[in-house]
Amino acid sequence: MSRLLPSPGRRKYNDDDDEHEDPLLRDNRDSSEEDVELADLELDGRERTPVNHYRRRDEPPKRVEWYWIASALAVCVAGFTLNTEATAYFEDALDWKKPFATLYLTHGSLVLPWIVHIFYLRWKNRSTPYQSWVRDYNNTLRSSISTIDAFATSGPSLILKRRGQQGGPLDYLAATMAIVTIVLTISGVSWFTSLSLTTPADLTAIYNCATFFAAAFSVPILKEKLGRLSILAVALSIGGTFIIAYGDTTAEHAESAIGASRFLGNIIACVGAVAFGLYEVLFKKWACSSRPETQGSSVPLTLAASALTGFYTLGVLWIAFPILHIFGVEEFALPSLHALLWIVIAVLSAAVSITLLAILVVWTDPVFGSMANVLSVFFVALADWYVWGLSPSLATYIGGALILVAFGMLSYDTLGKEKEKD
Repeated sequence: MSRLLPSPGRRKYNDDDDEHEDPLLRDNRDSSEEDVELADLELDGRERTPVNHYRRRDEPPKRVEWYWIASALAVCVAGFTLNTEATAYFEDALDWKKPFATLYLTHGSLVLPWIVHIFYLRWKNRSTPYQSWVRDYNNTLRSSISTIDAFATSGPSLILKRRGQQGGPLDYLAATMAIVTIVLTISGVSWFTSLSLTTPADLTAIYNCATFFAAAFSVPILKEKLGRLSILAVALSIGGTFIIAYGDTTAEHAESAIGASRFLGNIIACVGAVAFGLYEVLFKKWACSSRPETQGSSVPLTLAASALTGFYTLGVLWIAFPILHIFGVEEFALPSLHALLWIVIAVLSAAVSITLLAILVVWTDPVFGSMANVLSVFFVALADWYVWGLSPSLATYIGGALILVAFGMLSYDTLGKEKEKD
């Protein structure tokens, strides 16, 4: 959207004789003269709004190509599968069971993709002076945040400032991601707490109901209308998860060790599923540009927003370590070098998969993004077969088939809607 520079001089008109005062036009201005756009001016290196910030409001956002979505989903599912297997190995085989420490490292690792991205950008623009490069990066980030609908509608109410001060785009992102971090932490703590109270089958089945809660929250928060195909896909995916969780008899669970705590563990797992579904929806609402130029232009904002959850985790949750150690809930102990290697593998794979999950949520919607978690259930069962020699049961294949069918239906419905927007 171009803006015109004011020209010197005025023309005066009177309402009674079709005259009025217009300060933007000089006397005898030729209508054929070319208007000057701000984007064409040289500002001698001073800060100006990026040209791509000015976008025609009637121009629809560009659709993300399907192969980018497919690639991100494939790597995301592979990352979740590797994270699950690596975590199971250093907890069960190497006997380093520190649930809170694992949560702290996993969520804190979300800063790593952003750091890698920053180093890449700096290397790519290494000829640019450092201060200019930082200013350009911040301006680009501010420009992306300014295109978020929630920033325009509810941004001021989410920013805590002193009276008389007004928060900017970066303040908005910091405030909203603090809330998102709380929701994600509740989800993670619920997972690790219920793990010691209920059976793995219950936990897997209930926690993957986050797909349903993501769909439920999308209606009031994102004002989305779910089609019948999407609703049926969610139901099939949850059904497939339950079949895998309860129909697979290759693993035996010590029910006597759980006892009456199983019901409490299931309630806590349900809280975690609700929180994770809410996390995906809030991330979509508060960190998704409504007018991205390309799929690549939305990535810097997504990485920065996701990294903030990692910084908040690293900066705040460490306080719990001495408390848990003093009360004997989780005593602090350094892992062996062998265990450390597998912890690093688990943390890195989690950093990649959770970040890609956020990107998928931004590119598509929370329901499609959460399907990565559901797909990983089937592939984890196949990985158990390959790594641990646990042959999948008939229930695993039936449940996996239902999940794959549900994924196909959801993909058709989601990508079909995106195509109709073009």
